[in-house]
Amino acid sequence: MLRPTYSLTLLTLLTATTLAACTADKNETDTTTSNETTGEATTGTDPTDGTATGSTTDPSTTTTTDATTDTTPTTTMVGGDTAADGDACVSNGDCMSIACLKFRDIDEGTCVAAEPNMATRVTGTLLDFATNAPIPGVELRVIGALSALGDPANATPVAKGNADASGKVDFVSAEALKEGIGIVGIITGGDYYTSATGLASPTAGKYGPMTGTRDIWGVPSASLTEWSTILTPDVDVMPFLPLGVNGGVIGLVRNATDSVPKAGAKVLPVNDTSKALIRYLSDDGMTFNSNATGISGIFILLNPGLAEKFTVEGSPDVSGTAGSAKGAAFVMILGV
Repeated sequence: MLRPTYSLTLLTLLTATTLAACTADKNETDTTTSNETTGEATTGTDPTDGTATGSTTDPSTTTTTDATTDTTPTTTMVGGDTAADGDACVSNGDCMSIACLKFRDIDEGTCVAAEPNMATRVTGTLLDFATNAPIPGVELRVIGALSALGDPANATPVAKGNADASGKVDFVSAEALKEGIGIVGIITGGDYYTSATGLASPTAGKYGPMTGTRDIWGVPSASLTEWSTILTPDVDVMPFLPLGVNGGVIGLVRNATDSVPKAGAKVLPVNDTSKALIRYLSDDGMTFNSNATGISGIFILLNPGLAEKFTVEGSPDVSGTAGSAKGAAFVMILGV
């Protein structure tokens, strides 16, 4: 049976004992799946530290009711819902095989057979964060979440594949994945700064046959440079710049049903004592403000606590966990 699509929160990584990868799909039977209702992501950056950062907080665990909510797309080895191979699905959990083949978060897919030998199939579309356009011909490297918090650009991938002419990726790990916290998709090189999107995380130490997040993001280096320049006069933000070099979370609030950017959204820390700094790209695209998202839905999150959780005002069921490291841009998607 098809389940409704909720908001998706991509996170990205978490730097706590429980670092989870946020996913856009509700993999399996666990309530920690990422979905666009409560996706949890992880970000957190300390400009004075070369590793993962933060003050305190929760893909990697996105808490949502669907595919990107608990930004940790978990994968249980028990069967999913009642849909058989060939039937329509919205999330992995709709399928008895726990494998819903699709390439965008909001798309409907088709249930397919699980991969043999407990391997995990990675499917999705590589997208330019600035334009939302597909990125063709670029390599996607899948690495462990802990590796992403250390040296994401040079970490040894556990699986990899190239996008086709329409930006779609579809490849299978050579064996069962053993990454304890979660896996992250890395896009790097060319026009793109090293960008991390949470793809999946294990349940009871095991990954499912299909990753959950299908929208996989590349943040253009030019955008990070431009936004860092605009933000430099902000004396509170300046110590955490430039973006990417000093880490940081690049976020997007969008409608869960159609992925259209959401204007007027305010991202809030769950913890009232949070020291995180949040800035929103204004409608003119040339300034940032501290009030709410503009028509682009884009926000920048700096100095989050370790595994610190964030939500959207008026949507308490939507949350994301922040986590980041120097030398990478971590992406957080909040679907409302």
